[in-house]
Amino acid sequence: MSKRTIIILVAVLFVCMLGAQAKTKYKALTFNNSGTKRVLKTDAGNYYYYRSLPEKSILLDTTGITKLELRSFSTEVLRKPEIVVIIAKKRQTYSLQQAQIINKYNVYAPVTLEIPKGTKSIEVLCYTRSMYMRAFNIIPPKAPKIVKLKNMVLKAHGGAVSLLHNGNSSDYYSLLPSQALKFSLNNKRNAVVYVRPRLLDRSVPKLGVYQNGKLVQTIEFTLKRTSKYSVQGITNLGISKKIDLPINNGSSDYELKALSDHLFIAKPVLIKLK
Repeated sequence: MSKRTIIILVAVLFVCMLGAQAKTKYKALTFNNSGTKRVLKTDAGNYYYYRSLPEKSILLDTTGITKLELRSFSTEVLRKPEIVVIIAKKRQTYSLQQAQIINKYNVYAPVTLEIPKGTKSIEVLCYTRSMYMRAFNIIPPKAPKIVKLKNMVLKAHGGAVSLLHNGNSSDYYSLLPSQALKFSLNNKRNAVVYVRPRLLDRSVPKLGVYQNGKLVQTIEFTLKRTSKYSVQGITNLGISKKIDLPINNGSSDYELKALSDHLFIAKPVLIKLK
């Protein structure tokens, strides 16, 4: 498994963990014309539950609501507990399943209702006088924010240096046979790298360019030296070469390795978006 694949899997796992941590929220709703009330104390909170007036349905304002949960309990054991929901004059009967007993109340499993878009109100009807109900708006968890990666991330080098020219300086990074220059490009951004070798003898400087661990290009430098550019502590700088890095289709790891016994200085530069 490649390093890039491992990084992608870790990122996906992180997003999944964030999604698992995000909890669905519930907001208690109030019926418009309910009757008497009783409080039900649970780990999820203490709420008043209501029963309808005799032979009457209770109304619930559902403006802007797309999904709600109807919770209920009864003060006595019922042979066939059920509630009727009326949406746009269409009746739907829901049989209730007992989930637990709390303080001698028979608490039923919630009924989840999908509310058609534009529905301003619904009716809830229960003929059993021992039944108490409360509706809760289901507020889905917000999607976790995905942090955008930096376009370029420097990962390893042999040390930072300043390249001097006509009184101006530019930041470069050194690389040696024992220490490669490593960086990543993200967000489909591409870059070029300006590289100079240090010339100590007549051997030809060679540099390897790697993308995601694979050698994609070998660069050879001339033995010409420059007198216009200098770095404090590094003598005999060679002529610079501009290296066009392989296309980055998403996120890629790049590495510049010295394939000869030379020191190089390099500067990766992002290509401006058109």
